[in-house]
Amino acid sequence: MSGLTVREKEHWKERIGKRIDRRIEVLMVEDPNLMERVERAARQAAFESLGLATMQAELDSIKEQKKGFDDRANEIERKMLASVRGTSDVLSVYYSRQNGEIEKAVKCRQAIHEERLLADTDLGQRIIRLRHERENLLDTVWLATSGKEVRALWSKVAVLLGESPTQLQQDALAMDGHAEG
Repeated sequence: MSGLTVREKEHWKERIGKRIDRRIEVLMVEDPNLMERVERAARQAAFESLGLATMQAELDSIKEQKKGFDDRANEIERKMLASVRGTSDVLSVYYSRQNGEIEKAVKCRQAIHEERLLADTDLGQRIIRLRHERENLLDTVWLATSGKEVRALWSKVAVLLGESPTQLQQDALAMDGHAEG
């Protein structure tokens, strides 16, 4: 793989990434509801760990009540408009607002909890490993096509940061005879 252009490296990153994505999909067939369960539990854990669970429960209750009122108001408005137009029914459009900052915090915390929940099962651990490989593919391709100096520096940075390379990165770092690419 040495001597590849940037475009070729991007190509290989995309191709390998697609293969990893397909494998994750195959693994998910083993437990089709795993991600739904993990996402739901992680979201609840995110609200709890952010100290928002009680407020979210109250907000959910209010939203449910509001939805009932909105549904009824929409139904009446639809009937009124249908009556004015002399037709039997008119479709309506719902608008909703979300506080982006809260949702962003919850989603960030949810991702952490999802990974912890996935780590509790063998299947989840396999999915996590594949996701990490996919997230690090560009670095892996560059490592596989770089000279020994870059690979040595990469290893030293990993040690400095207290990180472990992915399995594919370990394999790339162990490769010999690379020309600078």
